[in-house]
Amino acid sequence: MHAEKPIFIIAAPRSGSTLLFETLMRHKQLWSFGDEGHAWIEKYPHLRPVRGGVASNRLTSDNLNANLIEQLKLDMLHGMIDSQGQRINSDVGAIRLLEKTPKNCLRIPFIDTIYPDARYIYLYRDPKDSISSIVEGWRHQRFVTYGDVRMAHGRWCFLRPPRWHEMLNQPIHEIAAFQWKSCQDIILNDLDVIQPERWTVCSFDEFVGNPKATISRLQRFCELDTDAALEEYCAAPLPPSRYTQTAPAQGKWMQHHAAISQMFPYLMPTIQRINESASDVWQLDTDMPPVNQKN
Repeated sequence: MHAEKPIFIIAAPRSGSTLLFETLMRHKQLWSFGDEGHAWIEKYPHLRPVRGGVASNRLTSDNLNANLIEQLKLDMLHGMIDSQGQRINSDVGAIRLLEKTPKNCLRIPFIDTIYPDARYIYLYRDPKDSISSIVEGWRHQRFVTYGDVRMAHGRWCFLRPPRWHEMLNQPIHEIAAFQWKSCQDIILNDLDVIQPERWTVCSFDEFVGNPKATISRLQRFCELDTDAALEEYCAAPLPPSRYTQTAPAQGKWMQHHAAISQMFPYLMPTIQRINESASDVWQLDTDMPPVNQKN
């Protein structure tokens, strides 16, 4: 039993990766943890960004040795379930893993050292939507990741990029923008040194706008057989993901328009970098809509 060409959905927090994961996991050939796999790596205290561990969620090949690589491979296989929720057994042979944990967007070199044949789906979303959702996650303290640091805003939520300590006393909107931008910049830098045939770019708007066509494209990229039941499922409207906080609505980010507008110049270089990798059809806005206009 071993993993062959595992598939990692790489995305910043609140980018829609749960919905894509839940949809792809209906494919009969895929196996997963069933949800986010935080414990896969963070069961090892020295790989966690708390006292005695690493400085952030950023991990590279420097954090690995031969013994740890083999142990992480075994840990990954332990507890795997298929699309029907059935546990893995030793007679399965080679399996295709699907994993999506937002922290892993800061760990591509680490993962790629463990799995040099891995495939990556880089999922990006309009920063206005993502940052707005990150802000709401902070306000509701629903996505606390580590309880070791108390701030004026509560406990730290979502992942910890490099230099996260510098944001401890900043407004929530600035922390959210920092988290989004840091993730995108690191993802793009890391993917740039990986063979282009092993990664693809997917817009969240592309996915929700045409799930059937998008899943069909991703099946081909991942070298999966066409799953007729999955494609039939994608022909109907997709349900909200399990981590949806409020009902989806166009322009929901507008409640944060003033704060996001102030940060838009800070985000612009990263937006332009994403557009260089994205298809012409799914480019991100490079202009901030006026307050009375929905995106």
